[in-house]
Amino acid sequence: MTFEHAKLVDVSSAKIPPPSVQVLFNPTDYGISHGANYAAMTVPGLESPIQQFVRGEASVLSLELFLDQTNLGLDVQEALDQLHAFVTIDPVLHHPPVCKFVWGKTEFTGIVTSMRDRYGLFSPDGRILRARVAITMKEYKSAEVQRRELKRSSPDRTHRRILQAGQTLSDLAAEVYGDPGLWRPIAEANDIDQPRFVPPGTPLVIPAL
Repeated sequence: MTFEHAKLVDVSSAKIPPPSVQVLFNPTDYGISHGANYAAMTVPGLESPIQQFVRGEASVLSLELFLDQTNLGLDVQEALDQLHAFVTIDPVLHHPPVCKFVWGKTEFTGIVTSMRDRYGLFSPDGRILRARVAITMKEYKSAEVQRRELKRSSPDRTHRRILQAGQTLSDLAAEVYGDPGLWRPIAEANDIDQPRFVPPGTPLVIPAL
């Protein structure tokens, strides 16, 4: 069996191969949380509100990395600086880079939303010899990738939706038809004369194309 070190890869970089940070010791454990967002729609006469799906929630990866190079007589400042780059604004991108956690067959692409360092051993001159870095990453997928993965039902069938707060007919058209510009068929099917002023909670028929 081949021993592999876990690593964080900068997938925003145009360099080939992309820059990566290989951890000194593999994590002892990590966790991934998943979720979905629902809105409670109150219906007169019912005992409890109807739960209407709004959107998916990004998965979140949590892990802790252990940094220690005392066997080599070195500090871990360089490794810390490399990790801190994932929460530092890149001068070209104007935002921190997207990174990928890779360990064997496990891959998780996301943005680092928090990084907490704890230092546990120091040299006589104050250099950091041992550190633990707790990292939280939120999953990142481009809109194009999400559309390919969702495999939504065909737009040639009639759908029904309840308009959510902050949602527009264009949003519904993008969700069902894949094109926000196709909001007019929805407005016509529901006799809507003022598409910008449809109140939240309105049940809508999404006609087949």
